[in-house]
Amino acid sequence: MNKKDLLLAFFALLLSSLVFLVGYTRKAEPKELYRVYLKGETIGYIENKQLLEEYIDREQYELKEKYKVDKVFLPNDLDIVKEITYGKTASTEREIYEKIKDIAPFTISGYTITIKGVEEGDEATGKIEKTPDIKIYVIDRSLFEEAVNNTVSVFVSDTDYQNFINNTQPELKDTGTLIEDIYIKNQITITEGRISAEEKIFTSVEELDKYMLYGTLDEQRKYTIKSGDSISSIAYKNKLSVEEFLIANPEYTSENNILRAGDEVNLGLINPLFKLIEEDHVVEVQTKKYDTKIEYDEKMLVGYEKVKQNGSNGRVRVTKKIQKTNGEINSAVITKTEVIKEAVPKIIVKGNKVVPSIGNVGIWAWPTAKPYQITSPYGWRWGKLHEGIDISGTGCGSPIYAANNGTVEAATYTSVNGYYVIINHNNSYYTLYAHLSSLSVQKGQVVAMGDKIGTMGATGLAYGCHLHFSISVGYPFYGGYFVNPQQFY
Repeated sequence: MNKKDLLLAFFALLLSSLVFLVGYTRKAEPKELYRVYLKGETIGYIENKQLLEEYIDREQYELKEKYKVDKVFLPNDLDIVKEITYGKTASTEREIYEKIKDIAPFTISGYTITIKGVEEGDEATGKIEKTPDIKIYVIDRSLFEEAVNNTVSVFVSDTDYQNFINNTQPELKDTGTLIEDIYIKNQITITEGRISAEEKIFTSVEELDKYMLYGTLDEQRKYTIKSGDSISSIAYKNKLSVEEFLIANPEYTSENNILRAGDEVNLGLINPLFKLIEEDHVVEVQTKKYDTKIEYDEKMLVGYEKVKQNGSNGRVRVTKKIQKTNGEINSAVITKTEVIKEAVPKIIVKGNKVVPSIGNVGIWAWPTAKPYQITSPYGWRWGKLHEGIDISGTGCGSPIYAANNGTVEAATYTSVNGYYVIINHNNSYYTLYAHLSSLSVQKGQVVAMGDKIGTMGATGLAYGCHLHFSISVGYPFYGGYFVNPQQFY
């Protein structure tokens, strides 16, 4: 190769090197872009974050119309991070929007309300469980506040509630009720922020009222009234208490309301999202029912009897503290009693002074001291049958009496019933006395009506000091079935 050719080859090599260096320099030039992450994965780059936000807000006009809001925001799981990139190409706002809309929901500004769960016990199963936390989403927090007030008004009348709030309750003179406190047991937090459009966002107070009272938006069961139906019979057949029926059908104000055949009523099971606690100071005059006492005369033939003294009821003024949860009494404590008129016992003299082990079906003794408070009657409560009555007010340690003559079948302890006694009255009837603080009898012992068999307590799965008293035909829980004890009194 001559000198001229060598020189040309050198310049060609130099020129190609310069072209390569220029190209490399251009490729390596840094550029400021925004990397877009969706659910942790990169879906592209954009030049301007604000333009993407404005494009999304402009395109989501249907979402703005649905919830009557002025602005729609990015999805909660979308992240936009500024980066210095080399050789990356930016997508248009539309391209990124099209990738987002089919994968993740956009968000709007609103409020997340969290209702924390509380611990509850079930006497039937013996378990204590915590109710789940509930989240509610609204655009306007005043919607939730109005729904809370509407739910409260289901259990406390507007007049009573306003008098309590405004400290204008009428003064107690002789008898009456004063509300000492009203509060929600659950902890409730309200947080403002972005809500995913895929959540159930409430915009109607009527819909939220239903959800807060029933715990669901499902359609509630209906029933068409037939001739001969009553509120109590419809409630019992459908596993509701009368109080639950009246709450679900506010057009009826009392279980004695007349029903019209062909009308439709709601059989929804009440399951409020929160526990409304009401604490009352109550003063009332109660009838103190007379006791029936039996005397035995060895000179009178067995099977003969006579009334030695007719009984008459007394009257007593009772002061008590009542606690209600969602309108239902769960605790009652009698703090003061004032006898207005003493009760006079009825005395029956029977032939042959013995203690028969067979109970007298026609006469039953009340199992607690008097006066007392029935805090939970026999019947359906929250979808479960309460198979006896709960009697409170006489205090822990007060005596519990045998309701009739019989033989003690059980006097022991379980985690649910606590200390309890079962008496076989040898005439197909059995009585059960639960949650006692102590036992005064043992298995196999023959007891007479009115004998002390233990003391009132709160053992086992019990909330507050009370006696759970049941009467069954056949042995309880093993082939027998429970009946309403109050029909025997």
